[in-house]
Amino acid sequence: MSVLDQARANKPEGYRSQNQSKWEYSNGLYQRHLELYLDRMFTYLSMTGAQRVLDAGCGEGIVYRAMRERGWRGRWTGFDFSAEAVDFARLASPEVEWICASAYNIPFPDSSFDLVFSSQVLEHLEAPDLPLKEYARVSSKWLLLSVPLEPWFRVLTWISVGLHLGTDPGHVNHWTPAAFRRFVRRMGRIHTWNRTTVYQIALVDKE
Repeated sequence: MSVLDQARANKPEGYRSQNQSKWEYSNGLYQRHLELYLDRMFTYLSMTGAQRVLDAGCGEGIVYRAMRERGWRGRWTGFDFSAEAVDFARLASPEVEWICASAYNIPFPDSSFDLVFSSQVLEHLEAPDLPLKEYARVSSKWLLLSVPLEPWFRVLTWISVGLHLGTDPGHVNHWTPAAFRRFVRRMGRIHTWNRTTVYQIALVDKE
């Protein structure tokens, strides 16, 4: 199933969110860009062998469904600050534990998960150091983190907004590759860093 179909599966009537619209934009090239991004995230997730995963800022659970579609099996848990997004995730994927919570105070004990997965979340947070520490606290080993690739993402956003093709995503952090690597090294060794179109991905080993 394509990510577009995964995004639309079991969507409540009238549901709208900026995150949801990102996955539902039906341009073929854009959808291919999303599929390549998800392929890369699946590769790194599989590389770790993690079986207990926390999806930090899970939104509507679309990334989880994409990972399952690609063959990942294990125990997935997701949280988001949006109760409406969590309700959608529960409806679409009832086999997963989805909860409403904040990245600044994750309601799980230390080392509860093998890996914390954070896809396009940290760029929205005013004080990202605190969620990063929380991610590291609840993970026993791995952090798989993705944010936009700057300055290219902002350039494309300005063009998109100027042509009335998209909206401002409301990012407050704009990491270049060097700056993002410095940021995540606070929590451990970068096992892998890579980019895919306008996103960058870091797999961090806490040990």
